[in-house]
Amino acid sequence: MEKQTKTDLEFIAMPAVQTLHNEQEIEAMLRIARGKTYAMGIPGGPEGEKFEKAFIEKMECVDAVSVNTCSSALELAAMLSGLSPGDEVIIPAHTFVATAVPMGRTGATIRWADIDPDTRLLSVDSVRSLITERTRVIVAVHLYGLAADMESLMELANEHDLVVIEDCAQANGATIRGRCVGTFGDFGCFSFQGNKNMTTLGEGGMLTVRNPVHGTQARRARWMGNWMFEEQREKDWVPAGGNLVQPVPSRWPMNTCMPEVIAAVGLEVLKRLDAINAQRRHQASRFIGQFSDYPELSFQHVPEEHVHTYHLMTVRYDGQSHGRDDLIKLLRDTYQIKGFVQYWPLNRSELFRNFGFGEADIPETDRFYDNMVSFPWWSGMSDEIIDEMGMRTRAALDQLRNA
Repeated sequence: MEKQTKTDLEFIAMPAVQTLHNEQEIEAMLRIARGKTYAMGIPGGPEGEKFEKAFIEKMECVDAVSVNTCSSALELAAMLSGLSPGDEVIIPAHTFVATAVPMGRTGATIRWADIDPDTRLLSVDSVRSLITERTRVIVAVHLYGLAADMESLMELANEHDLVVIEDCAQANGATIRGRCVGTFGDFGCFSFQGNKNMTTLGEGGMLTVRNPVHGTQARRARWMGNWMFEEQREKDWVPAGGNLVQPVPSRWPMNTCMPEVIAAVGLEVLKRLDAINAQRRHQASRFIGQFSDYPELSFQHVPEEHVHTYHLMTVRYDGQSHGRDDLIKLLRDTYQIKGFVQYWPLNRSELFRNFGFGEADIPETDRFYDNMVSFPWWSGMSDEIIDEMGMRTRAALDQLRNA
């Protein structure tokens, strides 16, 4: 990204793409465009296979299956988990809609879990209170770039023989005691969408699995059931291509293939994921460090031995005599900082209310959402921009204190 200064910006606002591609990644795009293979075959394309192998090595997972979006990875995880009507799945209400829709599409009943007030991530105590004899799956979301308490969650899941799906869309590269997210549960779902720390031409995803059988099943499912014939055929041209298989009993396949050009770019971007995340941590440290005298702003707590990737920069504003909307309006109108609110509790939305999932006992989720501010945030923000945004925000807080 070109260096931006305060004089270049009418608003300090987040760009549409948070991480731009470098020359090596652009060359990978051109190499595929000049070639003859754009789409994967059976069981996958050469670029996709190389990307998957590199991802497995990077994350130290059992297997990884490339797909077109994280939503598709979640759809596959929902299928492979065996969720069906009559089952229950526990999901934090504070998350992006794509976390929950694939689970609801199975016909299972969604139970909304609360968040921890300090980490703003899935509360294990809340999950524990929701488990019933019908519970089959827990979905843990590593929101904003920080890993949920997976060690405690896995202990609880193992106690009740539950499947755990990790939504890692915002936390590619986040770790707990050196272990990457997406390797704790049964499934990990990653996003390379345009505003993520690691992006591949605007879309892309990866499914990681703990059981290698699930890796094979996911590959059988991701291209409408197209798969190799298991037996030797006398005439391998009748029919052309491969067999059509059922990925898992009683489940239809889908089309979630990752194009070869995305895989080629992903392989290159993966090489600098650590550097991208390190830059984000530098930005976060510099920004958060400017508010030690402003207790009304509380940032996401990072537990010991957790490595945060700071996909977004969110705070809870606890003003004495003013509310969150007062702060956002002042930041926008007077200080040209385009703050906003996101990830409303899904139980409040028309979509989930219409499906009968409008009830939830989630006081900490409600408290955070009703008082949260998300600041502009992207990869490669200069120190000057960070300092300028901090200075303007402190001025706004001072103004509200004295109003």
